[in-house]
Amino acid sequence: GMDDHGSLTGWYVFNAIGIYPYSPADPQYIVSVRMFDKIERKLGNGKIFTINKKGRGKNMDKVTIGGKPLKGWFIDHDDLTNGKELNIFTK
Repeated sequence: GMDDHGSLTGWYVFNAIGIYPYSPADPQYIVSVRMFDKIERKLGNGKIFTINKKGRGKNMDKVTIGGKPLKGWFIDHDDLTNGKELNIFTK
């Protein structure tokens, strides 16, 4: 059945790409190690949001957004909608 109304599918997709909404009402995403080496998402405004996994490890070492080091493990929704590139470095 559809007991979860698709929420488990959404959870899986977010985890697979390496970001997950912190909470439904919060404009931040928590960053995690993703399954794919590169993901590009064309946004409604014509910009492209890219997530790159650098390295073959399973543990995050460093994260950059728009070429600048990320402080902590959260990105803002504005960074996503502005088409910034997210790089996840693993070790």
